[in-house]
Amino acid sequence: MSAHAHPLGTVEALSDGAIDGFAADLDGDLILPDSEEYGDARNVWNGLINEYPAVVSRVANAGDVARSIRFACEHGLRIAVRGGAHHQAGSAVVSQGLVVDLADMDAIDVDPEARVARVEPGNRAEDVLAATQEYGLAMPTGSAGDVGIAGSTLGGGIGWIRRKHGLGIDALRSVEIVTADGERHRASPERNPDLFWAVRGGGGNFGVVTEFEFDLYEVGPMVQGLGVFYPADLAEEVMAVHREVVSDAPAELTTILLDGHVPNLPPMPDEIAGTDAVGVLGAYAGDPEAGAEAVAPLREVDEPIVDMSDVMPYEALHDLGSQLYPWGRKYTHRSVFVDELTDEIHGIVHERTAAAPTPMSAVGIWPLGGNVGHGPDAAYAWADDGYMITVEGNWETVENRPTLDWAAETDRLLREAGGEGAYAGFTGVEERDWEDWAAQVYGDSYDRLAAIKAEYDPDNVFSRNVTVDPDDA
Repeated sequence: MSAHAHPLGTVEALSDGAIDGFAADLDGDLILPDSEEYGDARNVWNGLINEYPAVVSRVANAGDVARSIRFACEHGLRIAVRGGAHHQAGSAVVSQGLVVDLADMDAIDVDPEARVARVEPGNRAEDVLAATQEYGLAMPTGSAGDVGIAGSTLGGGIGWIRRKHGLGIDALRSVEIVTADGERHRASPERNPDLFWAVRGGGGNFGVVTEFEFDLYEVGPMVQGLGVFYPADLAEEVMAVHREVVSDAPAELTTILLDGHVPNLPPMPDEIAGTDAVGVLGAYAGDPEAGAEAVAPLREVDEPIVDMSDVMPYEALHDLGSQLYPWGRKYTHRSVFVDELTDEIHGIVHERTAAAPTPMSAVGIWPLGGNVGHGPDAAYAWADDGYMITVEGNWETVENRPTLDWAAETDRLLREAGGEGAYAGFTGVEERDWEDWAAQVYGDSYDRLAAIKAEYDPDNVFSRNVTVDPDDA
């Protein structure tokens, strides 16, 4: 195999001898631009991303991760880390650099008696749920089944049971991580506590996590699900009822309000798919009978277009998330946090949805509160805020600029109305001159994160993320 087989993946400094030696050292596989697997290895969830790495190291274990980091540093290659490849900004791949591909590190060990799961980083939410729901257990994950455990957890982990059981980082007990010097560390509240604090909300800035250890909670396997869509002209009424219900809801109830359209998914009838609509989705992480009572007001605002609410497998909610945001569509998702849902915020949500250049785009309201942030102190900066607002630019047409501009302008208007911060998973695919994503994502945690970054990654080897600059320490 030649290191120069694809012009967009080429790094001239890499000789065939260096590549051959690297390949021989790995227990896993090396994927180069002329490999049959190369197309799949550079493919990520967001169809807007089109990167051509020089080398993809499909690692088999933590030792391979360490060897890959050392090789990249020795040859001056930028590093990207590919877990679930779902981060919408495309951080999982890098042109003319090295990708540490974790797909084959997919072991899951569930101890149902201790209610603990040990999870390797190549898994997605659907993989872990398949293993834990066998025992009626789960830990918080992202809201779609195809979200990677690694990226989702390190950014916070906001999902369908957040108000009852918190974020993914709240359930995290420990990690094994390979740092920029190729050394392996165990981090927990007792061991390397500063590093453990940093990875919970600080993203991939500090190394490659090769094992996660989570607490598990009793969830399902059947839960009361919520899925009701109302005509768009009822937006004001639906938002008002949603605000009232969630302000006094039990922690078991988690919802997302989406101002957008009826999704074109089975079993939606063709005649209503794509209709402008306000939808309320959710789950009740407790007794389904109590759940039916809790969601009833949200199902009775007026005559719905469609109501899919029912007792359903907890895993089905994550399947729905994967179907709503399929692999290969173009995405730019932004986010802000607000303390309360004012009439002004509601007005912006609905007006900006109507102004979206594509019918697939939406603006979402994610109630937080409850037990979000109940775990040990973490770098995640926004656990005390009441709501996350997501600006979801979704499209399939060739022209990109209108949706990128719409999402940025919606983001700006929400901030003018009191929104602040950003969730690490929803930072758009570009940064405008008035934005600083690192400041938005990390908030008051930034200075401490910079000091820890300077200790563990002084050369900023791990920079394909919302980057903390070690020079700021």
